[in-house]
Amino acid sequence: MTTHAATGASQIEHSYDAGFAAAQQACTQLAPHSPTCLIAFTTDAYDQAAVVQGIRAASQQAPLIGCCAGGIISNAGTFTHGVVLLALASDDLKLDLSLVAGVKADPGKVADQLADQLEAVLDNPTSQQAALILVDGLAGTLTDFVQHATAAFGPLCPLVGGGAGDSFQFKQTYQFVNDQVISDGAAVGLLQSPTPMGIGVQHGWEPAARGLVVTRSEGTIIYELDGRPAFAVYQELFPDLTVENFGRFVIDHPIGLPQINGEFLIRDPLRTHPDGSIECIASVPKNVVAHIMHGSHETLFNAAQLATKRALAALNGPPAALIIFDCVSRLAMLGDAAATEVQRIREVAGLDVPVVGMFSFGEIAAAETGGALFHNKTVVVYAIGQA
Repeated sequence: MTTHAATGASQIEHSYDAGFAAAQQACTQLAPHSPTCLIAFTTDAYDQAAVVQGIRAASQQAPLIGCCAGGIISNAGTFTHGVVLLALASDDLKLDLSLVAGVKADPGKVADQLADQLEAVLDNPTSQQAALILVDGLAGTLTDFVQHATAAFGPLCPLVGGGAGDSFQFKQTYQFVNDQVISDGAAVGLLQSPTPMGIGVQHGWEPAARGLVVTRSEGTIIYELDGRPAFAVYQELFPDLTVENFGRFVIDHPIGLPQINGEFLIRDPLRTHPDGSIECIASVPKNVVAHIMHGSHETLFNAAQLATKRALAALNGPPAALIIFDCVSRLAMLGDAAATEVQRIREVAGLDVPVVGMFSFGEIAAAETGGALFHNKTVVVYAIGQA
């Protein structure tokens, strides 16, 4: 019943060779066990189809799920170019896969189609379940997608994952399952395992100013706060703020929406418009209270460690592996110190525990109570039990 895990990573420039090398390294470390499934993250400079071909060739066609991201995470640190891969092996571990395009136009339909493809497994679970979801982080519809997916997959199947991304080109992302590579889609790996799995989610941001009522918003655009143009209210609270330095300001000043459990759901402002509105990465509802937040390297590191502790608390023993979804905007704030954040996570879990992850364009996870939410500027740690 023991779950074995190993990782591989490559920064080779040639796409096929990078995928092959990462998979070969993981499978070699996993030997004599054969991989039950593979989870891979890449960066967007590669030919994604060629990377997938290399992975499949080196892993004897083991079931594969993955996506491209704003950067990758491994035991060796953080990188903005490369391929990283986790190989899992267990006689009792099962992975069922689903891949559907069209999340930008109709997120609800995509969520329903994913669940329909996995219906037989969802309705007849043989052990604990969790749905690993990798979805186009540029779609602009992920709040709706996560809400629909939570309903479609049901209360007994927690969701965990993140938004696929690119190197801040904001053009196109890729998701893949086995040999199939798509854009504008969602890939789901439904993991069933008799060993426990744990999910921890934290952000490390605190209110920097009084609460503001979102009196007018539409989708991802905040038009008014407290009945006045949103950017004008920002400038009243922070007199040195200008249109020119707004982008730098919001790197470490996201928006926090208070939740019923006392936590804040984080939203990432992206830019301001000539009409005084503020555009965010994800939707902000009308008539909610919003706080401008702040944080430091240390508060973000502490949050990452707390997320890890909460994920590990669900296990019966040591983890077989960790999968990290760390927001790419945290990378923008932390810079080289992002490697320290990963090191802090590893210190909690154990330095010998295999770790992979991605810098995601939004994160998917449930807090301690309630269904899954779409987060920004947050870190999610997914722990897979060893036995």
